[in-house]
Amino acid sequence: MWPSTSRAARWLAGWVGLLFPPHCVVCGREVEGPTPLCGECGKEIRRWEAVCQVCGVGIEPGLDLCPDCAVEARSFAWARSIGPYEGVVRALVLLVKYEGERLVARFLAREMAELAMGEAKVVTWVPPDPLRLKKRGFHGAELLGREVARALGLPARPLLRKLAPSPEQVGRPREERIKAMHGLFSATKRGRGEPVLLVDDVMTTGATASEAARALLAGGFGEVGVLTCAHTAGKE
Repeated sequence: MWPSTSRAARWLAGWVGLLFPPHCVVCGREVEGPTPLCGECGKEIRRWEAVCQVCGVGIEPGLDLCPDCAVEARSFAWARSIGPYEGVVRALVLLVKYEGERLVARFLAREMAELAMGEAKVVTWVPPDPLRLKKRGFHGAELLGREVARALGLPARPLLRKLAPSPEQVGRPREERIKAMHGLFSATKRGRGEPVLLVDDVMTTGATASEAARALLAGGFGEVGVLTCAHTAGKE
């Protein structure tokens, strides 16, 4: 008698694991278990000692806010990132963003979920450009958002739509970046005051997250918290 489907799958997975042992997606070392990262590369993920209480970027211990959040209002209540956009974290983010690596997305999402604050009722993500989604066939922020939702035991819903392609931001001053994002998103449905957890891959100026949060608030949703894999500021 042939083994059941589940037993056969486990049996096959065991043989595949023996013939082709998993390797770290960053350095290529063999790893044990369903993880994309070896222990050595895991140790290289840098985390900040102190972070801005609003945007989550690394700051000097003893301070509460970064220079930008001290003078600029944000639509989101708080934001947190695993760490700076560099090294191992950057490599993992690129694998999710351009390759759609689900195991990597799950690993990052679990790290992000540990940083969640407040009492969110639903998880959503910054939406993609429709043309970019059609070309790639997947959206990294959605992969991360659904995995964060799974880790936290929350529903995952596409609550935002993008009304136009994102403008080119490279080289633009901060003020222009923020202005260019205004009105770029809208809510896909009316909320009933429920707090939302918004997920994206990387935070730069915070303009995208703030504008997405503004659209959610305008759509009737409650407090918006933000989780990203990394923050480009404060890398040094």
